Amino acid sequence: MDPRTSISVSSALRYWGCTTQAGGQICGAFGYTEDPSEMHREVAQKFVPLSLSFLPFLPNDSSVDWSRALSSLSQNTKEQLRNASTWVYPSVSFDSVQKSVTLFMPGFDKSEIKLYQYRGGSELLIEAGDQRRVIKLPLTMQGKVQGAKFVDRNLVVSIR
Repeated sequence: MDPRTSISVSSALRYWGCTTQAGGQICGAFGYTEDPSEMHREVAQKFVPLSLSFLPFLPNDSSVDWSRALSSLSQNTKEQLRNASTWVYPSVSFDSVQKSVTLFMPGFDKSEIKLYQYRGGSELLIEAGDQRRVIKLPLTMQGKVQGAKFVDRNLVVSIR
């Protein structure tokens, strides 16, 4: 993504959300910039808990000096490219004590999310954008949905 343009950042967030909703896992994000040393803290905050690294902008109208391009990468970027993180933020978590399900939904607004309950309270269907996902509830948490709220990119569903 280009961290200087809001549409590029919004698109990257949306792709992250769609991938998460489809059951995929994302380990990090990359942005390209003409000046890799430039700080983009505001953009980085939008991608927490992912690590965000920047790549140098490579023009496509001439041959690229790959040695120079690779040597200009920050240590953080090199580490991120070298190690696909084994830690991934969970997209669904169950709290049997509180009888709640938390779904991580980056890139979506509350107005884009629809929640349905099926099979006598044993499954939740989440629609977000053009993605659908079925969440099977553990036996100890099956029941009717009491309520749902959208807090800090998470849909928290309470079960009776």
